Amino acid sequence: MGISLRARTPEGGTRPWTLREVVQGKPLGHPSHPMFVHFPVAFFLGAFALDVLSLLGRFPAAPLAATWALVGGFLGLVPTVLTGLVDWWGMVPGSRKRRWATRHALVQTAASALFLAALLVRYGGRGRAEAEPAWIALEAVGAAVLVVGQWLGGVLVYGMAMRVSTGRSGTD
Repeated sequence: MGISLRARTPEGGTRPWTLREVVQGKPLGHPSHPMFVHFPVAFFLGAFALDVLSLLGRFPAAPLAATWALVGGFLGLVPTVLTGLVDWWGMVPGSRKRRWATRHALVQTAASALFLAALLVRYGGRGRAEAEPAWIALEAVGAAVLVVGQWLGGVLVYGMAMRVSTGRSGTD
């Protein structure tokens, strides 16, 4: 399936995609939020791993690399949050899916706050050869919270079929 330049109407005609539909990934034929979530997750967990590695061996550039990984994680949050919010706004208020999505968003916000705290407390010492235990502790808790948030998102998709395609082109 390729990228569709125009949406099909129920009557069989075509129309331009709305901004909301573009953000949701409908021209691609699948949701866009799942395409973006991997980037902040990988960057945040990578920062944690680099900081742990800085204590386990001779890798003096690891704390600086971890700092840049945290920055990359926050850059990756921009499209992730945008696409997630557009999906959330499209859910029926009070529905089970929206309640789970709200939990998912709150937990991911908490994880992001922990990684932001790690970035802020480390920034002045980012050039050190070894990560500080406080950095690692914040990132470890952030990673645990992040995994819980990812699980909540997985329940939405795999357990509740949120934004799972019905097989019709351009619909979900």
